[in-house]
Amino acid sequence: MKKIWSRLEGELTSKASAILESLNPGVDEADVDALEEFIGQELPTDYRDFVVMHNGQSQESNPGFFEMFSLMPLDLVQESWEELEGLRDDAGEDETCPGDWLPFAEDGSGDMLCVELESGAISKYVSNDENEEIADSFESWLADIHATLKNGEYNFDPASGFGIEPKGPDDHDEEEDHGVGDDEDEGVVMDSDDGDDETAMTYNFTAKMIELYEDEEKIGSVPWGDIVRVRVSSYAGDPLISINLPDGSDHEEIEIPTSIANSNKLFKYLGKLKGWDKDAFKEALANTEKEGEIIVWG
Repeated sequence: MKKIWSRLEGELTSKASAILESLNPGVDEADVDALEEFIGQELPTDYRDFVVMHNGQSQESNPGFFEMFSLMPLDLVQESWEELEGLRDDAGEDETCPGDWLPFAEDGSGDMLCVELESGAISKYVSNDENEEIADSFESWLADIHATLKNGEYNFDPASGFGIEPKGPDDHDEEEDHGVGDDEDEGVVMDSDDGDDETAMTYNFTAKMIELYEDEEKIGSVPWGDIVRVRVSSYAGDPLISINLPDGSDHEEIEIPTSIANSNKLFKYLGKLKGWDKDAFKEALANTEKEGEIIVWG
């Protein structure tokens, strides 16, 4: 464990030093023992060794860690464990999160990374989709992050709070198509509101902003920090996420269907807005069968 962390620490020092600066000092063995007593199970050795070195990340200034997830200190790990316990109790036989999954990282939208206490594997708990195993141990998860940094196929903007984001095939394709920056994410093609069937609007969600394109031509950009209000609207049962911008902006409102292919990606970005209430957002989405609108932020 210490060997792979030393390697990763070296890459972080030169490529993502803000992450190192955000790491908390480690906890005492007694603190780990207390958590194990609370949950009634032992932690995998590699994760235990890590929290003795670093107890998650600071909650005051956090650039994220990896793929939008931030490492939680043990007090939040315990709170998240209790939260999942409540979900398991409510779900009964249809539980979506096994009883030996301990959350250790969260993305602000309800999704969490968990260490499986029996096997040591790392799995992603997805609040509105299927869970998935992403590594066979905490140590191998760190090794994957080290490999991502070493090969240079990543984006990192400490101001975004999203951590290290590996590049995928879509990133390279869109850079060629649009000539945009390295932190590009999937685009969403939508009909524009001007009634011209020949025109299509594309929204690209990046770590810093929403970029707007019209027929392959960039027509504007919206930094996430400029958003003043987020509403969930429904007309004839077709829910939309309405993002309001300051008066006088070139585009004072952006409407995005909740059914778009990468809506989960958008949800994660919105979940990073300061004061975002994920429960209110989920409740609004669950009540879109009626016409009207619900303000969920701002």
